[in-house]
Amino acid sequence: MDARKVLEMGGGTLLISLPKDWTKRNGVKKGATVAVDELSARKLIVRPIEDVVDKPREIEVEYPGEDLSEVMNDITGAYLLGFDVIRIVGKKVISREDRAKLKATMAHLVGLEIMDEDSKRVVVQFLLESSAIIPEKIVRRMSSILDGMLRDITEGLTKGDAKLLALVAERDDEVDRLYFLLVRAIRAAIMRPEIAESYGLSPVDVLDYRVLASFLESVGDAVAELSKKLHYSRTSRQLSRELAACVSRLKQMNDLATQAFISRRAGRPRSIKMTVNKLSQEMSRDLGRIAQLPVAQGTSVAETLGSLERVSKLLVDVSDLAVITQPIS
Repeated sequence: MDARKVLEMGGGTLLISLPKDWTKRNGVKKGATVAVDELSARKLIVRPIEDVVDKPREIEVEYPGEDLSEVMNDITGAYLLGFDVIRIVGKKVISREDRAKLKATMAHLVGLEIMDEDSKRVVVQFLLESSAIIPEKIVRRMSSILDGMLRDITEGLTKGDAKLLALVAERDDEVDRLYFLLVRAIRAAIMRPEIAESYGLSPVDVLDYRVLASFLESVGDAVAELSKKLHYSRTSRQLSRELAACVSRLKQMNDLATQAFISRRAGRPRSIKMTVNKLSQEMSRDLGRIAQLPVAQGTSVAETLGSLERVSKLLVDVSDLAVITQPIS
């Protein structure tokens, strides 16, 4: 810690000196203006005034490249790396089919909007402010979507509604959109500590959110896969009831696991984790029992039970993360 004495000027104004090395690195000289932001009741951040209005970070992506999928990957990568302006520039006219695929890729990236476009060029810009992207809110939204997916699978099984089961997988796209946004926010917080401070996150918290994002994205994939398996498989009424009970338990685990992570600062995750573990153990026992039922014989049912087990284990991982990262009192 670099402790500095507080001095008093005439009129009661208090001041401190700035570290010499810091002023040299940031080009702060006599007469320069710095911004002072209040992050909390006991924290201030000082930065060169030039940083207050950041210049947009820009990158150019070449079209067509070796393969269109490469171009789409480059766009997604630039988004995750925090570039504000992405220019897709073609050596030749961008075909209608390729343009449609590129726009479909951009549609999966929250906050990215087309600002300019012609036959050989598409310019897109990220329009959301960092202060408007709150990691906790994104996590709550991802969990809420997963909750709805699991609820609809339960209802689809209970009512024998194959159409409802078919619609569930489509919502995984929204989970992926939020996942990309969360990863972008986390990278911004790593590169700029003041952004992490504005989120109220420590460096360890930022890493925790990165791991959590990966878990929740995997849960979305697993739930989507589960809904597809159930849609295409023909199950008896008895088996559907058994599977619906398992999915209902997963919904409860999802609610608890997310709650455990968000409430970890309040010291609640250990008791919640015990409940999640208990539900997971009950799930494993039920899956073993269901696998022995005469109506459950067949490869497709075995795969469905495997998907249920996978979602259960991922949700246990989320609750484990909450306990591992719980602050020590």
